[in-house]
This record gives sequence, structure tokens and C-alpha cells, in this order.
Amino acid sequence: MNGTGLRFATGAGAGDAGAPSSEINPHAQDNSRRDIADPGEALVEKLTTAECWRLLEQRELGRLALDGTDGMPDVFPVNYLVHNGNVFIRSAPGSKLIDIAANPAAAFEVDGELAAYRWSVIVRGTAHRLDVDAEIHESGVLELTSWSPTGKHNFIRITPTVITGRRFRRRLPDAPPQATAPVRHAGDPVTPTTSRARGADARGKKPVPIPHFAPELERD
Repeated sequence: MNGTGLRFATGAGAGDAGAPSSEINPHAQDNSRRDIADPGEALVEKLTTAECWRLLEQRELGRLALDGTDGMPDVFPVNYLVHNGNVFIRSAPGSKLIDIAANPAAAFEVDGELAAYRWSVIVRGTAHRLDVDAEIHESGVLELTSWSPTGKHNFIRITPTVITGRRFRRRLPDAPPQATAPVRHAGDPVTPTTSRARGADARGKKPVPIPHFAPELERD
């Protein structure tokens, strides 16, 4: 593999193209345990395999990452469905099928948010184009609707070897600081700020009239 490409770990014996899609992928079984990345703060939580699959089943759009034939990574936003521990997508003829034929190693990412959490799930494994009608019909991928207007009459199965997920609490925006009025004590000097405050307190009150006295006449 070109050193600039993606380096996906696919595991021993993964991605058997002849395995029927009706067989449940053993990597879909929940053999993991919940783990807290930082027990003191519980900021980021690692998800179990079962939780990862539940979240995958709730979404429609993911990102497929492949090694391109030019040695550079390719990422494709795709609609998908989950069936029997595998991920299925539709594809038009083009770079996805060419990349998979040259190197089936793949990664697939989905993310989202709940009321109190944001989460991300990553599936790593192998991708293969389906060419057996029975597998295509049994997977349900024919019912998958793509958001793209182009025709997509090729079907791809992603067989996971590793699935991981994380979630963390959504951060609330910081509250703006509250302005507080200064406390004055007897004997404090009067500043322009306190003078303006006094003037504001006196607004709406009738001004006190200034006494007026006629000037005295000059004597001869």
C-alpha cells in the first residue's frame, strides 16, 4: 500500500467475499464493556458494541473512507442501512467501485447528537461489491433510498472487523457575567460615575427653583 494512503487494520480472515449477508457478523456481537476514558471527570465515554450498533441503526447518512488508486485517501458521504451486523450502501459506477476493487480496506463513520450527548461511531473492515441476487435481496439494500439524484444500481457490503464509539456531554454556553452596582460608603469621593448615578436618581423630580434678587441701585 502506498505510504500516503490510509492504513486500515482488517484482521485475520476478515472480508470473505463469499460469505452470505444472511450470516450475522461475529463482530456485531456485544463482547465489549463500557469504559470511561477519564473516570474522574467522565468527560468522554467509550460505547459498547451493542450501543454502537443501536446508534448506527438510528441514522441514515455516514462517511465511507477508502484508499484511492492514486495513493490518496477518498471520503464519500453515503446513505446506508444496517443488516445482520453488516453495513450496506448503494453506488453508481465510479471511483468507489474502483477503489474497492484495488483495495477493499475501508472505514465508515457516523455521528450525531442526543439531548445531552454528542457521539461518534467508527466501523473498520472490508468493503465488497455484491454480485449475487439472493444476497442483494436478502440484505434489503434495494429498499435503500439515496439522497443523491444519480442512479445507484451497484451494492456494497461493509463487513466490520472493529467497531468503536465514543460519546461526551454537550457543553452548555457560558453565562454572561452579571453587572453589579458599586457599593458606596459615607465619605467616599464623588466621581463622574456617581454623579451620573445621582443625576439618574433625580430624573423625574421637579427641579428646585433658584432664588432671584433684583440688583441694588447705585447711590449718588
